[in-house]
Amino acid sequence: MSDTILQQLKRPFHPSTISWKPGALTKDKAKCMAMAYADLRAYQNRLDEVCGLNWGVTYSPWGERVICHLTLGGVTRSSTGEPDSQSERSEIAGTACEAQAFKRACAMFGLGRYLYELPAVWVEFDGSKGGLTEAAKTQLEGRYAAWYAKTIERMGAGAPLDGRDEE
Repeated sequence: MSDTILQQLKRPFHPSTISWKPGALTKDKAKCMAMAYADLRAYQNRLDEVCGLNWGVTYSPWGERVICHLTLGGVTRSSTGEPDSQSERSEIAGTACEAQAFKRACAMFGLGRYLYELPAVWVEFDGSKGGLTEAAKTQLEGRYAAWYAKTIERMGAGAPLDGRDEE
């Protein structure tokens, strides 16, 4: 596998493909840690774009977990996924496990890994809806769009992508 392919896989996802979900909550549940994520299809689209038909995936059961084996250009990396919540265990356990395992296996090739390295941001949490407030989403979308523009510019100048912004 070439360094060029690995660099293409490391490119950040366009802001339109990023969503946000709440992580840890403050004691008063007024704020939460915002966690960025991309839908499974963003990962698949990037693999298609960079690797064409030269990638494949298989899954193996492992108790309640699933192991994803992702092969790119003859190189295989594997990772696991498990249901995150009770509702996932009862409703969509297989789908959630596969998606999580797939994204984690992709991270083994650098794809989407930067999402784990983005700076932690605490934002307003709407307890009645169990999610981020609209103001928080707007704030996060703006921050990510600015980070994305800087990162793409640095990459165009030949700077390596390490997922961190210079703030």
